[in-house]
Amino acid sequence: MATRKTDRDAVIDAALELFRTRGYHHTSVAEIAAACGLLKGSVYHYFAGKQEIAAAALDRAIADSRQKIFGLAGDPAVPPPQRLRNLADAVERYFAGREGGCLMGSLALEVGDAIPEFRDRVQRYFADWKAALAAVLEGRYGAARAGELAEDAIARAQGAILLMEVTKDPAVLRRACRDTVALLEGGALLDGDARPEGDHSPAAGSPGAAREQLEPWKEAS
Repeated sequence: MATRKTDRDAVIDAALELFRTRGYHHTSVAEIAAACGLLKGSVYHYFAGKQEIAAAALDRAIADSRQKIFGLAGDPAVPPPQRLRNLADAVERYFAGREGGCLMGSLALEVGDAIPEFRDRVQRYFADWKAALAAVLEGRYGAARAGELAEDAIARAQGAILLMEVTKDPAVLRRACRDTVALLEGGALLDGDARPEGDHSPAAGSPGAAREQLEPWKEAS
């Protein structure tokens, strides 16, 4: 039997959409109420104000991302390369179909450190994303490098999400996700290129170096 959505849930859903498309400061409680068919006073039955609504909306976004994206990293029945592809596909599906880009990234820029409870949630969200990617990459790259590569991949995705919003072209994010997977699978992101002058062996960022230096995919110990 389907669970009936409460007015509180409707407020959170409406707030998520408005905060993502219009921003926190440009969204009012009255607009949130109107978006879910409630009187403004009814919203205050569930929340003390806009800041509390936003905190609940961020919690919802974190839980949703864990379920639909980050949780794909932890399935031991799926080989690590496929988990990496699944994560990239999930990121593409999740953001390409939503107007407004990444709520967490936008809120981090809009609010910054001004509201600590928002900052803490944004940090938790990106920590979840990093941990999910690093868990997949650790068995091949080692823990330290996996963390760095996870941060690089997130930065690439965030830039692509922003550019997708500007251009209204989902192919921007699709390309970024698939290129990131190709680089990570091919080992083209090994640590640095510290070859001495005159050494013409494959560079650390090249497929040749990957073949010579990179361990096969395996589970992290």
